[in-house]
Amino acid sequence: LAEAKQQAERLIAESNAKIESTIRQIKEAQADKEKTKQVRQSLSEFRENIVASSDTHQEVNPIRKKVKQKPVTQPQNTNLKTPIVTGDTVRMKGQTVTGEILEIQGKKAIVAFGVIKSTVDLEKLEKVSRNQRAKENKSSNTRDLLHDRKLNFRQDIDVRGMRGDEALQAVVYFIDDAIQLSVSRVRILHGTGTGALRQIIRDYLRTVPGVAHFQDEHVQFGGAGITVIDLD
Repeated sequence: LAEAKQQAERLIAESNAKIESTIRQIKEAQADKEKTKQVRQSLSEFRENIVASSDTHQEVNPIRKKVKQKPVTQPQNTNLKTPIVTGDTVRMKGQTVTGEILEIQGKKAIVAFGVIKSTVDLEKLEKVSRNQRAKENKSSNTRDLLHDRKLNFRQDIDVRGMRGDEALQAVVYFIDDAIQLSVSRVRILHGTGTGALRQIIRDYLRTVPGVAHFQDEHVQFGGAGITVIDLD
């Protein structure tokens, strides 16, 4: 390609130079018709040479193209769909819940989604690999566990009467659980007393990234004896 470009540039430069020279010679030999005829003939021959060179270049290009244009072989489709059979793990297309094929009935299948059996068009189902099913089951189990923990989570903790280190340890676990379960607000009952326990707990809360804000409970509900914490 670079060689062809250089050749084209050279031909253009030679053409321009020849044309300029011809024009100059014609002007200088205005009265000499024979001289003018010779100059024009010379230009005509030069033009024919240029055309011949150009034709040769054009003949070479198709050959190069033919060499470069190798036949493209279509890759074999290794992802051909295998038919759904009894015992396969499947799910509805676009859904995440998996089920097991119990029976095939023509273009339909009886699928067990947990304890629920349903008749579904085969074209609406897709296979799920064992690894994928294991991941989804693990994810589902984690969601179920977090859901159960959130349902059973109490948003108040009472550390009154505990020693400072004991109360602090209980608060650490309590706040950590609340953040993991995305609880927005919790309360710590520490009492008033000397105020030492309250101070220890609040010093800790200031170091927790998930704590957005904390304050005394309203006077009607415990005042300075309870700290209310808002979580991110």
